Amino acid sequence: MEFRKAKKENLEQVYELVQETIREVYPKYYLKEIVDMFREFHNKERIAQDVEAGNVYILFDEGNLIGTGTINANHITRVYVWPRFQGRGYGTFIMNCLEELIRENYDSADIDASLPACRLYAHLGYETIDHGMWECANGVIQVYEIMKKQLKKHPADSLRFRPYKPSDAEAIVSWIKDETVFRKWSSDRFGDYPIKPEDINHKYLECNGDCEEPDNFYPMTAADENGPVGHLILRYTNPEKTTIRLGFIIVDESKRGKGYGKRMVQMATKYAFDMLKAEKVTLGVFDNNPAAYHCYKAAGFEEIKLEKEIVLEILGEQWKIIELERKKE
Repeated sequence: MEFRKAKKENLEQVYELVQETIREVYPKYYLKEIVDMFREFHNKERIAQDVEAGNVYILFDEGNLIGTGTINANHITRVYVWPRFQGRGYGTFIMNCLEELIRENYDSADIDASLPACRLYAHLGYETIDHGMWECANGVIQVYEIMKKQLKKHPADSLRFRPYKPSDAEAIVSWIKDETVFRKWSSDRFGDYPIKPEDINHKYLECNGDCEEPDNFYPMTAADENGPVGHLILRYTNPEKTTIRLGFIIVDESKRGKGYGKRMVQMATKYAFDMLKAEKVTLGVFDNNPAAYHCYKAAGFEEIKLEKEIVLEILGEQWKIIELERKKE
């Protein structure tokens, strides 16, 4: 998937997406006068002005324009997903991306909610703080909800969850203070200690994380306003692509105690369920890493009993693997 700012050449596509979505969805909720009002409000000229101002964002998946959203300061507007792609989590993904952009400069986001979208916004944590009115043709009145969401309540709430960048490797290596930390993080998957940033980039970018399937390896990074604070990878473990496994989970030691690890794992799990359409997420942790174990439990994972214990010999010791999983609710 690609989420980016819209350019002038995207104007026609965005306009068509917005207008067609209104024409197809809104008559189920509104009178014709209100539908016409929405269509006029989101006219091509207004969209073009927002594109010119750099406020319009678009989401592509496999070459298809999926949806769009616009921000003006901390106000979110014009969030639309093509009707044929609705119900797949794209609207939530767009909202999350817009919130991350707003969070860089504001503590809260607000939105004027139409009836088709109210449930989504409420599910995402928005609360109704007021109501607005718009007079349409023939004296028809449209009442809409003005909703608000507080974005920064805890240091971990400032985290952004984004795809891995090659420059992240230097930060990850700096978090690995000794070989014990290195093995708890990677087991035997990276060979000899120590490693260099180019070793991580080689495995991720040139070897696809040692995954044979081309679309089966998703390295991600959690970052706050100062840069990367955590990292992990996601990969499918079954041909049906219903199970995602998290791995290479690590958090900057200097940031521990702020809930970053729990938040990052929760964000990865949500991404696995909403965007990768997994039904179950799994991970493993060594029994000599209680801090990580309790972090995963706090993130909603449950320990599962294995038919046979998995024990690895590492650094001359026997390290047992504890398996945990979380199923989609």
